[in-house]
Amino acid sequence: MRRNRLLYGGLFLGVLLAALVYGDSLMFMTLYALVALPAASLIFAFVTLYSMGITQKTQGTTVVKGEANRYFVRLDNRLHFGFGTMRCLFLDGHFAIKSDASAQQLEIRPFTKLYQLEINFTIKYRGVYQLGLENLEVLDFLGLFRIRRKINTKFEITAYPRITDLEHMQLAMHLLSKAPANLTIAQEDYADYADVRPYEPSDPIKKIHWKLTAKRGEWMVKNYQSSVLNSMAILLDSNKSKLSYESSVKLEDIVMEHAVAVLRYCLRHQMPVDLLFGRSIRETGQHIGDFDAIYNVMANLSFEDEDFSVNDALSGYLNETSRNVNVVILTSVLDMSLYERILNAVRFGHYIAVMYFVTGKLEVDRASGHVFNRLQGSGLNCVKVQ
Repeated sequence: MRRNRLLYGGLFLGVLLAALVYGDSLMFMTLYALVALPAASLIFAFVTLYSMGITQKTQGTTVVKGEANRYFVRLDNRLHFGFGTMRCLFLDGHFAIKSDASAQQLEIRPFTKLYQLEINFTIKYRGVYQLGLENLEVLDFLGLFRIRRKINTKFEITAYPRITDLEHMQLAMHLLSKAPANLTIAQEDYADYADVRPYEPSDPIKKIHWKLTAKRGEWMVKNYQSSVLNSMAILLDSNKSKLSYESSVKLEDIVMEHAVAVLRYCLRHQMPVDLLFGRSIRETGQHIGDFDAIYNVMANLSFEDEDFSVNDALSGYLNETSRNVNVVILTSVLDMSLYERILNAVRFGHYIAVMYFVTGKLEVDRASGHVFNRLQGSGLNCVKVQ
């Protein structure tokens, strides 16, 4: 564009000098044309830009993080004699979105009505993100001016957490097998077993998995499917971490992914689940058929700064029940008040498991890591996720 302006300016000065020296009417007509052409070119580019119809659509409003997807942009040239060079500038630069939506250039030709673009993208973390056109740019046919139109209509995509089997994740703590309700032999169905675990002195000999014991060289026992419906509460820390935006998104993503895995594991093993998040969100599932509904809720949960700790949530839940319960706590912050509350609950016969997520922030992890080590030393089932 700079070169075009220099060339056009040189041409204009040459014609102006010729008109002044020779005083020829043809030179003056050429001079007037050179003055009028840029204005006409600018108006023409402006009309071409703002007469362009824009339609954006995607294959769906939800995706699963990590999966490849596409969205489409359709440009409708309603001014059939439009002319110029158009650039499509897309929303870009978000660390969670991998996309091939770099600026794309189109030549707008007369009587060419439709232009269609296909953009591939992948979202790397759970959350809600905006996609689509950010600006349209048109370079006039003389190449002297570039005007831009901001596109206000964009669309949102909700990235769902990835569904991962608990057996393949870091949570190798036999969640169901060590829950108090599952240790009652009278409630076990010996026609089917759910998983295996290391032998404990209280296990009867009929539960030993002889083939696996011989293969591993250590005593292993079968965990039989319970003949009654036990229950599990998944308690998610709803407070937003005191980290940068990027670190918070990554942390919330891994927390939610593990919560989804625990939820699916429990429902597949016929354990009713209560999902607790913050003060007011509580979802209940009875069987695997309820998974999709709770999964949709979890995909849209928003971590916020609020004066409601995990300790408060645990205390409130335990106060509501008159029987022993199984609770899994997922949090990135552990303190001594929560430590005391958990130990007190265990003394009263409740089963509490803790999934602790490392934030990468030294001062936070040092204090929480100390509490985590004390929880482990107390014999609780605790898992550190880094």
